[in-house]
Amino acid sequence: MNKFITATAIGLFAFAAHAQSNPPGAPVPPNTPGYATGKSEMAGEARKNNRPQGQVKGPAGDAPRTPEGGAIGTDRAAVAGEKRAETRDQRRPGKRQSMQGGTPK
Repeated sequence: MNKFITATAIGLFAFAAHAQSNPPGAPVPPNTPGYATGKSEMAGEARKNNRPQGQVKGPAGDAPRTPEGGAIGTDRAAVAGEKRAETRDQRRPGKRQSMQGGTPK
């Protein structure tokens, strides 16, 4: 009798384990992560998988035109502004000296 109960319990466990798995080709339940079911989802997954790995997109929006950290840029406007700032005190002899901070040169 004891062997019969043990065999029945093992059979029930095996049946329950087999009933829970999805065999290949069986429909996948909706909202299962990692599975695409519709045409648009399949196309999106294909686009995602075709992207080159390891490359990160830059931030959207305006492109930065000056170096980070407050350094002075090398474009024409930055060079002209620096020249004006260097000669500011000579151009205004009667005014107080400018106390502007910034990145030291």
